[in-house]
Amino acid sequence: MEHDELIDLERRGWQALASEPGVARQFYDDVFDERIVLLLSDLPPIRRREAALDALCGAAWVEFRLHGLRCVRLTARTGVVRYSIAGAQSALPYSAQVSSVYARRPDGWKLTFHQRTRR
Repeated sequence: MEHDELIDLERRGWQALASEPGVARQFYDDVFDERIVLLLSDLPPIRRREAALDALCGAAWVEFRLHGLRCVRLTARTGVVRYSIAGAQSALPYSAQVSSVYARRPDGWKLTFHQRTRR
């Protein structure tokens, strides 16, 4: 089911973020759509692919826990995954609400929008 695919893709993204930055960068370079919008609480909106890779794939996550993962299909070719995260990046505690929008492309699901709002 596509819902499970998108939730699995989101989980794999966090696993990549918890490993080496090069692993995370390769994962997101493959998953990012050609057009990406990244909204992180501490930064202005990011709309350039390279800048989004830099912002997302910097310091590795020391730990993370995803809660309440839900996927909603918006259209036949788009879906959004919503959840909350608690964890630590570079030993700094972090908690946020997260939304990721995926679009179905000929080469698979691509992340087109990712938003994190700190709690």
